[in-house]
Amino acid sequence: MRKLHKLTALLLAAVLALGLTGTAFAAEENEGYTDVPGWAEEYVDRMTEEKLIDGKTDTTFGADDPMTRADLVTALYRLAGTPDLEKVDNPFTDVAEDAAYRDAVLWAFSRDIVGGKGDGIFDPEGSATRQEIAKIINEFAARQVGKDKLTTTGSDKGKMDAFPDAADVAGWAKDYMNWAVASEFISGSNGRLLPNGTATRAEVSAIICRYMDDAGTGDASKDDPRNQNSIGEDELLVVSFGTSFNDNRVATIGAVEGALEEAFSGHSVRRAFTANIIIEHIYRRDGETIDDVEQALTRAKLNNVKNLLVQPTHLMNGYEYGDLVKELEKYVDDFDSIKIGAPLLTTDDDFSKVADAMVAATADLAKDGKTAVCYMGHGTEAASNGIYAKMQKVLNDKGYDNYFVGTVEAAPTAEDLVELVKEGGYEKVVLRPMMIVAGDHANNDMAGDEEDSWKTIFTEAGFEVQCEVKGLGEIKAIQDLLAAHAKDAKALGETGIEVEPNPANSKSKTLADGVYTIDVTSSSSMFRVVNCELTVADGKMTAVLTLSGTGYTKMFVGTATQADKAEKGLIDFVENAEGKYTFTIPVEALDEELSYAALGTKWYDRTLTFQSATAEAK
Repeated sequence: MRKLHKLTALLLAAVLALGLTGTAFAAEENEGYTDVPGWAEEYVDRMTEEKLIDGKTDTTFGADDPMTRADLVTALYRLAGTPDLEKVDNPFTDVAEDAAYRDAVLWAFSRDIVGGKGDGIFDPEGSATRQEIAKIINEFAARQVGKDKLTTTGSDKGKMDAFPDAADVAGWAKDYMNWAVASEFISGSNGRLLPNGTATRAEVSAIICRYMDDAGTGDASKDDPRNQNSIGEDELLVVSFGTSFNDNRVATIGAVEGALEEAFSGHSVRRAFTANIIIEHIYRRDGETIDDVEQALTRAKLNNVKNLLVQPTHLMNGYEYGDLVKELEKYVDDFDSIKIGAPLLTTDDDFSKVADAMVAATADLAKDGKTAVCYMGHGTEAASNGIYAKMQKVLNDKGYDNYFVGTVEAAPTAEDLVELVKEGGYEKVVLRPMMIVAGDHANNDMAGDEEDSWKTIFTEAGFEVQCEVKGLGEIKAIQDLLAAHAKDAKALGETGIEVEPNPANSKSKTLADGVYTIDVTSSSSMFRVVNCELTVADGKMTAVLTLSGTGYTKMFVGTATQADKAEKGLIDFVENAEGKYTFTIPVEALDEELSYAALGTKWYDRTLTFQSATAEAK
């Protein structure tokens, strides 16, 4: 399986993009195009910097021009690195031997990425429709990861059906279009798919950027999904939340699994992830299959496993650990024995060892006496959120006064840590995740360039910031501690560890007509909902959100890309009596991540989850 290099990733991006717009050749740096709409400037700038798409002239990008079939395959060919073309007979009468796009067309044709129009016609100057683009991009992406085709699974299936014109998608294109929509490469125009329409060069630039962000996490072929059968009587199932960041998955979860395999030579080590959204993302993008907990336990049963040992990589006994224990309890009659190891931070000795490991991993970066190290945890509304305060105390008691611990979704916040670092008189800050993996939270909430990232918050506070995007799972001391927990595993019910399943999984996801206060979980710590009043009437739900700050002035139901181009559906804020900004928005479901866009300095993607278990009637 070939590696999806950055250039190739750009290619596919371009593919996508190209598939949806105009010419994409090695680009000159943008010296100031006059025809690029404001929403697309960032994308076009990125494309020109990467030399992916040329402008039409020195001053025009051709932002509203469609893409031809020849331009599309040329872009793909170049993004693939213009691979050597084996001798291929030219089957197309309208592709001249001296045409600039000749090699690109034959390359794409020989690899079953694109076909002709029949009767020896390729139609190089014809425009590619959106559904044709979806197919071409899918076929290209599949070849790059060594697959015949990439498809969707689970909740990804039927994503395009949400569009009112989904029935207009041709039968042959349904799987391709659904894949492109689920991947958020094709987001529609004014709420419609327009499968027989084209896409502009500006839209293509946006699509390419989205693809680059999605595909630029490393080579999935280096990862062992550990979903093999022929397990044997003794299995060690390593359960993780998971991450779609390929390289970091290998460096963290893969490394932990490898360490456990060394420690348990008599066991077959297998993997399960608890986050189905991550499982689906990896399958859709890379064609790699990873079991969820139920699938892994079913696999163990079918393989006649007798002794099942389960080791979670969770930091704490929070909701994830509680849900895992409850799931295992359903299988007590299917195995001779089920034992489970403790989460990483369980005993006082665990906290001491992990604190020392966290300091050792960053000591060289903070030895000047001017640098503070801030570890970013996830945070939870469960009682187990107290581990972060406890870790802070352990660090302080050990004399590590320049080490601070905060969270993304709970307390302490980044702002809390800024004040503590200022009080300590530090000039520089090192940021590192206090998570097993360095995935989405580490790359975006911590090290991203958005206005609400930790990096931005600390930089704007006047600190020199260095981001270390490395998960705890990379540290050998952490791997060894998890192996020790597995060796000390106990039978279910005998662990002495408090079990707290997610209450949202045990309560109805529907509410009777009425008005409720309800907790809302946000994907961004800066887009924090401090109060929510949910009204249920005739099966429809509407929420009035009160935000913690005044940095966002509009909302939109959908993605930031859709909001950029929307002519209607924008939701303005209303200032309440306390000076807080409120938004009245529709709510499609409870206990599910719902997509919204929020306008700050630009449109940002946000997800909100309305927790039914917290609903209280007014």
